Amino acid sequence: MLINWQDLIIEINFKHKQCQDDPMNAMAFAYSLGQLLLEIKALFSPTEWQSWLKKNCNFSESCAETYLQIAKSWPSFRTQLDAYRKIDLSTMENMPQMPLISSESKDNVEEDVNTEANQIIPLLNNTENFPTSIPGSEESENATIINFYLPGKVVPKARPRVTTNGTYLPPRYRAWRNQAEVEIYRQVSELNLEVDLPIKRAAISISFCGKHRTNSDLDNLAGACLDALTLNGAGVLQDDRLSCIPKLTIEHIPNVKETGVQIKIEILPVR
Repeated sequence: MLINWQDLIIEINFKHKQCQDDPMNAMAFAYSLGQLLLEIKALFSPTEWQSWLKKNCNFSESCAETYLQIAKSWPSFRTQLDAYRKIDLSTMENMPQMPLISSESKDNVEEDVNTEANQIIPLLNNTENFPTSIPGSEESENATIINFYLPGKVVPKARPRVTTNGTYLPPRYRAWRNQAEVEIYRQVSELNLEVDLPIKRAAISISFCGKHRTNSDLDNLAGACLDALTLNGAGVLQDDRLSCIPKLTIEHIPNVKETGVQIKIEILPVR
């Protein structure tokens, strides 16, 4: 596995410093750091692990062991090394190229596709059997509901930047993601949830309160919140696919004093 070790080491030492500088959120940073160290340790032999730790980390082996124990004591539901994987560009270079289609061939292809599509998908002449609204769910009567609140403006989801040295998230979005994940960790620890994480199926309601960037794409704002909750984030949700989130409600409430985002998660039965 190709790993962007430079960014990974910077992040590890940053989280260690945050544990020292921010006692209020130290447990959340310690857990996140411990999860990283658990995955890294699995890549090395005991001797290699000690050598790597001494060479790259600004803390002792006993301190690292404390972080590892904290991570082991919480539910292990997150894989953090994914964010630091590099893309092997050599494999991309060897991929076959798509042949160009001439204008004459293009017309023939379009005609064939249209004919085949009409055979496979019959045209709807009426909407008698098409539902005009979603029926009310009987599942919500006894459902477990979890509420999170993330203060401040949401930074819209940004595409990773792919370079020869690895894949990077833009600094502003990455900083917001780190902050959001730490806040979710903190609230999870305070809630003492009696549910198994990650949640495999849920209805999500996201309310953007106060002054947010109204010219931002709604899918990017909601995507940022969902990514912070999934396995590549704080690990509350299994993922953000339709099978995991069959219902998503989004609203903007501008006329409130405090800016933030309210997230309501209604746990649904797995089908």
